[in-house]
Amino acid sequence: MGPVSVIPELQGRGIGAQLMREALARLSAQGASGCVVLGDPSYYKRFGFANEAGLVLPDVPPEYFMALSFGQPMATGTVTYHHAFGMTR
Repeated sequence: MGPVSVIPELQGRGIGAQLMREALARLSAQGASGCVVLGDPSYYKRFGFANEAGLVLPDVPPEYFMALSFGQPMATGTVTYHHAFGMTR
């Protein structure tokens, strides 16, 4: 999942939390086993995300990479994002 962002003048109204809950519900309904996110631990841990020692995203501080399982055993290994996430144009 990409980081959630709400423009500053609309923050604090629960918009980001609603987006997160809906996105996670849709992923689960589509049969996903879980979800990973790279972002602020103090925000994403509210939704059940946690650091998982067996799941690694290279070249990032591990405390910012978190995972959430949808009732399945937690995956292990190295995660890679689609190359589009690294594009700058």
